[in-house]
Amino acid sequence: MLKNSATQYGTVARFLHWAVFLLFVFQYVSANIMTNLARDKTLFGLTQGHYYDWHKSIGLTVLGLAVLRWLWRKMTVLPDWAPTLSQAERVISHRNEMLLYGCMVLLPVSGYVFVMAGGFGVKLFGLHPLPNPIGKQESLAALALVTHIVFGYAAVVFIAWHVGLGLKHHLFDQDRFLNRMLPFKRQ
Repeated sequence: MLKNSATQYGTVARFLHWAVFLLFVFQYVSANIMTNLARDKTLFGLTQGHYYDWHKSIGLTVLGLAVLRWLWRKMTVLPDWAPTLSQAERVISHRNEMLLYGCMVLLPVSGYVFVMAGGFGVKLFGLHPLPNPIGKQESLAALALVTHIVFGYAAVVFIAWHVGLGLKHHLFDQDRFLNRMLPFKRQ
């Protein structure tokens, strides 16, 4: 089923959820590689520049998927709250989801502003240089970089809460909570 039901998320919501998650994992791995790999070295046949290009390109892809995800969320009915969630867990989960959506937007936007204002630019998937509508502005680049780093760490905290709550319910409470969103599971 493409759309959500009263008890679980549909195929579209699951795809968008897991696509963004996997791309976030890629972003953290590539960020660590690109910032630690020497300019004259390669890893898996890719240079530091390649990792930067891919990091920037995937970041813009995440932004597009985040917008699609938000639009889909607004166009479809969400499943009912899992009956095993306490009222406090529901409140915290809702706030955490909104913070995650904020990170899905702020991370790519701050990264984009940083590379454009810093004069680094974006070569989309290593093929197409994007125009720079911002121009070089060092103070804006510095602010965008700090924002990017702070929200990168914040996203880790928000993701850890999100995953931790799901695992707590699924493994310890044994309420099959994760089946609502796992890619190929049905309740």
